[in-house]
Amino acid sequence: MTLWEDSSFIHLRQLPTIEHLRQTLVHRFYIDNNQVKLRSATDLPPAGQRQDSPYDPDARYGNKRSMSWTGYKVHLSETCDEQQVHLITHVMTTPAHQSDEDQTEPIHAALEAKGLLPREHIVDAGYVDSSLVLT
Repeated sequence: MTLWEDSSFIHLRQLPTIEHLRQTLVHRFYIDNNQVKLRSATDLPPAGQRQDSPYDPDARYGNKRSMSWTGYKVHLSETCDEQQVHLITHVMTTPAHQSDEDQTEPIHAALEAKGLLPREHIVDAGYVDSSLVLT
């Protein structure tokens, strides 16, 4: 007997935690001839729509170069003047699947709002595209 077969468990099915766990399992597994099977990578929902962690409904699958994980990305901005103390001036956390290049403008806006926008912003190649360079 499962939560979905017995109507006396309807109150449990309505708990957000149970629904989140159900979604996580549906995104990862399927039933074929009464056997639970793991979905192939091509059969998974897109990373931004899929629930990847039974513990955190907002955690998403991320992949950068040869590393993959479930969770978040943290974007740090730090001063790097040679003659000054290096200080972290901004921290931004995003779901792991979001592109780095989409974060550069929000980071610039946040630094500008704090009066900390640098004259030169050094970033790795993942944070830059041609339209951003032009603006």
